[in-house]
Amino acid sequence: MKTYLKARLLIDGTGADPIENPVLVMEDDRIKEVGPASRIEIPSGAAVIDRGDEVLIPGLIDSHCHAGEDSKRGESVREQHMKPDAHRALRGYVSLHNDLMCGVTTMRLLGDGGGFIDKILRDSINCGEIEGPRLLVCCLPIRPSHGTAPEIAEFVGADGVDEVRKRVRQAIFHGADVIKLFTSNISNGDTFLDYLKGDLTGVAAYTKEEMAVAVEEAHRCGKKVAAHCIGGPAIRWGLEAGIDSLEHVNLLEESDIPYFLQYGGYISDPNLHLFFDPVKGFESPLNKSWVWDDLPDWWHQKVWKSRENTRRVMGKALKEGVKFALATDLNHGGLWLEAKYFVQEIGATPMQALQACTRNGADCCGILEETGTLEAGKYADVVSLSGNPLENIEHLKDVRMVVKQGTLIRQ
Repeated sequence: MKTYLKARLLIDGTGADPIENPVLVMEDDRIKEVGPASRIEIPSGAAVIDRGDEVLIPGLIDSHCHAGEDSKRGESVREQHMKPDAHRALRGYVSLHNDLMCGVTTMRLLGDGGGFIDKILRDSINCGEIEGPRLLVCCLPIRPSHGTAPEIAEFVGADGVDEVRKRVRQAIFHGADVIKLFTSNISNGDTFLDYLKGDLTGVAAYTKEEMAVAVEEAHRCGKKVAAHCIGGPAIRWGLEAGIDSLEHVNLLEESDIPYFLQYGGYISDPNLHLFFDPVKGFESPLNKSWVWDDLPDWWHQKVWKSRENTRRVMGKALKEGVKFALATDLNHGGLWLEAKYFVQEIGATPMQALQACTRNGADCCGILEETGTLEAGKYADVVSLSGNPLENIEHLKDVRMVVKQGTLIRQ
């Protein structure tokens, strides 16, 4: 059965001009046709969803998140990660459902500790037991023994090319859609301050050879590789090795930009809200995970340096053609906030920001043939907004309707 979706405007995510008075035709879980009402005839008695003055865009894509942790909770990230598996899975369901209601129809989960809760949530969504975004999961994040965030990767370190190769194979066996590596930041101790001392640095955690074998194994099995990478030589080594997306890269250097352009890797999840938002960011008095006034001056200096570097070098990277995909990390429901600062601080146009949350996210995740734009043949993942995000990117938060794979989720 066909359903005809009408609105004031449609932005298809390809970069083309918006369509006024559009009609989007859905059949089963796919888009059959998209065009102006003057070209698409709606048969008498057809099923019609008329969104009036609203604006249709593709379903949003969050390229980097963690299901069982949410920055809105009054607990530190580590405390949340250390909850029992069942508790984190239940919390994950709540957060993922909120993401879906905020227009996120696809999400990539890049580390949820033990218990394979990311896989369980993915499979439960796929078989219709629970509602949530379409999930791509990593199952077993891979870090060296001295790597950062051990709780995300079950505390198990993989050292040397043989162990890394084995760990990639294990992740694939357990059902990974993507391989996650921690290629920068190390921890010299297991306290929170030890973690902070190792964060926002350019210290490589893996060698180029270890990165290369992970990519070799993953790509042979048709899996993309995403790498936690703040800066330093790990950026260049990772791109040369063929890593598909580098996560965060807040200490990106201008000399790294040609490597992105040459090898085609994405910058994913630059975590803009942490550096620029007064309510959700590092310096906010409301931030329960990072109590700014209680942290030492050296941490403050790191944040300020990284913020300025993010603004200046990422802005230059964007102008030179480096590809970006935006994500929320732990700030569930906050993809619109990343888009806001992508425009305000990095210098993106509203169209670039919208694409970084839709088309580019799909391309980064390797699913552009299925979703990310409103084109015939793709999944009917559609979001309706009360305002035009090309006039004000903050309208991404004004979600009125969500359709996932042709099913009306929110209306």
